[in-house]
Amino acid sequence: MKPTDQKSLADVRSQIDALDRQILAAIEERAGLASAVVAAKTGRHVFRPGREADLIRALVASSSLPPLMIEIIWRQMIANNITSQQRLKIAMLDDPAVHAVAGFCFGTAIDSHEKQNARDVIEAVSSGTVDLGVMPHWQDEPTWLTDLGQSEDPVYIVAISPFLSGHQWAGQAMQDGVILSSSLPDPSSQDMTLYLSDGALKTLDGYHSDQSGLLGIIQKR
Repeated sequence: MKPTDQKSLADVRSQIDALDRQILAAIEERAGLASAVVAAKTGRHVFRPGREADLIRALVASSSLPPLMIEIIWRQMIANNITSQQRLKIAMLDDPAVHAVAGFCFGTAIDSHEKQNARDVIEAVSSGTVDLGVMPHWQDEPTWLTDLGQSEDPVYIVAISPFLSGHQWAGQAMQDGVILSSSLPDPSSQDMTLYLSDGALKTLDGYHSDQSGLLGIIQKR
């Protein structure tokens, strides 16, 4: 390599280092602002899948970066902010794929409550023993929808995670997971309502919290 090439490479690396410091400072500033927002939500759940979905959609639409890269970066920042304010208690099946979804969505600073079956996960959410539940997508495990529909206290499907499809986990395609909550999510710009009719899952475009047989509302990808 010529001396001039070495100098040019050193200059580029110096610019990258400077930019990294700017990025870090911006992330720290964002974390501070996000913490202030969470602190103002007295009595409200810190997990806001509707707001997060709109954020990811807007970022992807305004960037040439790979969409999956964008979700990974912002998902980690959001998860860190949530768990720095409130250590979430999350019920989930004792299954590696479900654990992967929980880790992707909420990071590692959570209290995991492993359950042996879907009914126990749903009961933990409905009773308030945990903040949220994580289940396999109903397309992979449809039987738990019956348990959800029979819950005495409301438990809703409020999100699918990852929000974008195509993520990898340990070299394998990450299976979609479903997030359960005792409260409906905040509306997003593109929602889909899930409900039971004649024992079958049905969908309806939009946010319809008064739908008969309501199972939940999720954000469209």
